Amino acid sequence: MNRLKLNLFQCLIVIFLQLFLNSNTLGEPNQSVSLSPYEHAPPGTQPQRLKSVPAKTQATEDAASATCLDCFSWDIDASGKAEPLTDGLIILRYLFGFTNDALVSGALADNATRRSSLDIYAFLETHAAQLDVDGDGRAEPLTDGLLLLRFLFGFEASALITGAIGSNAQRTETAAITDFIKTRLPETQNDAPAVLQPAWDFAPALAEQVGTNQAAVNGVIDHIFTDTAVQAVLVTKDGYLIGERYSQGYDADSLGTSWSVAKSFYSAAIGVAIDEGHITSVDQKASDIITEWQGTAKANVTLHQMLQMRSGYSAFDNVFFETDQTAYAIDRPLVRAPGSQFAYSNANSQLFETILRRTTGLSAHDYLSQKILASIDINPREVGLWFDPSGINPLTYCCIDMKAADFARFGLLYARDGQWRGNQILPAAYVASSLTANGWYGYQWWILNAAYFSGEPAAIEVASAQGLNGQYIFVWPEEDVVIVVLSQYSHAVEQGYVVSPINYPDTCTARNSCPGALGPEVPSFSHKTLVERMVPLGDNP
Repeated sequence: MNRLKLNLFQCLIVIFLQLFLNSNTLGEPNQSVSLSPYEHAPPGTQPQRLKSVPAKTQATEDAASATCLDCFSWDIDASGKAEPLTDGLIILRYLFGFTNDALVSGALADNATRRSSLDIYAFLETHAAQLDVDGDGRAEPLTDGLLLLRFLFGFEASALITGAIGSNAQRTETAAITDFIKTRLPETQNDAPAVLQPAWDFAPALAEQVGTNQAAVNGVIDHIFTDTAVQAVLVTKDGYLIGERYSQGYDADSLGTSWSVAKSFYSAAIGVAIDEGHITSVDQKASDIITEWQGTAKANVTLHQMLQMRSGYSAFDNVFFETDQTAYAIDRPLVRAPGSQFAYSNANSQLFETILRRTTGLSAHDYLSQKILASIDINPREVGLWFDPSGINPLTYCCIDMKAADFARFGLLYARDGQWRGNQILPAAYVASSLTANGWYGYQWWILNAAYFSGEPAAIEVASAQGLNGQYIFVWPEEDVVIVVLSQYSHAVEQGYVVSPINYPDTCTARNSCPGALGPEVPSFSHKTLVERMVPLGDNP
């Protein structure tokens, strides 16, 4: 698979170069181009031939003595830094035989001080011997040029060298190639990037600026995208966006849906209601609010038990297919003693609708929007909040449509003890209890610990809001890391947000898990592997 990816990368490079060959910068945009090393063309129109450095005889070594190592760096445009889409591209074009404007067009850094195509060509000609990365006596585009480009893009280990070493190469190992390239980087290349202070806006940042590295970020994203149903992945640390990827047809403005990730949102609303005095505490009897339970077996069920999915409700219910889902949830019988056993119940979480409405005087949607969403810079008008089929009852076990970055904001609220921009939105003690496992579950949050992994030790303990078909917010509070994963989803706003047999959050199509679907369901990624790959995201990995 790695070899396939690398070969595809090589093809993309050639295609990229061909596009440049056929551009207006070359004078004749529609002419046919051949990359054969035996064909020649006028300078600046087509590549002349594949450049090659002659074998290093004593004479050529003596002649090259003037091209001292100290006089050369990969910073071809003299911008202070060697970068793949400027310096790397220029070198690749040079090795393919580009000259004049075709050599540099669109490939100069904004702060480049060596900008003339003639100066750059002369610089490369003078130091041509330095371009022989693998030491085979020749500098060629699909070996030496590719090695350099991969290095500048951050490739490591076998991904750096596979399929890119010349047949007579003297440097064939990753370490030797890496050392050769590193010694020719500009002095400013390895300057440590400025360390960033924690922020709230998810501005793009280098992984190194927040104490991790890009390879670790890429490892996390690559693993998640082994799930082919994924729509979006965001990786944030210290309030900065350090990695993101979207499936074809999706971008940062695309909405995803939560399914049961919504449970964690409405648990937060319960926490605010406690903080505002609408609810006494998590130890309050739910029957004080759900008065229908007074004098029944459910009279002593506490909010604490409900938040931990230990109300005594069955894990099996059909609440999603009911018309009045709140009434259904209120009327469900107990199947075990409250507090005795964990049982994941949607009906249990739908009761938060009743509790919030009866204690705050606002609908669950309005209370969530005012107290949580707006407080953490999410525009409620850009969010889709779903109702049950009656069109009256807000769903509180499900379903919220929003952008991936907005899900990340909610994760950051929990990563930072309920604070947002200096304001305590959620009580810190409530957040701590939410992310503290009773077994493997807190207050409507899953805790990825040894119990979660059936007794196998977890590399780190991570909290996770989880929803049907692969919706996740992963939170690692100790390192201020939040990861959002959404499955492929499309829902037209004009369809509205009232659940029906033909109007629901459709993620099962991408997962191939809809009723009547043929063939196997698309498998998700391994949570245990993800946790292991998250470890290097911590400070100074």
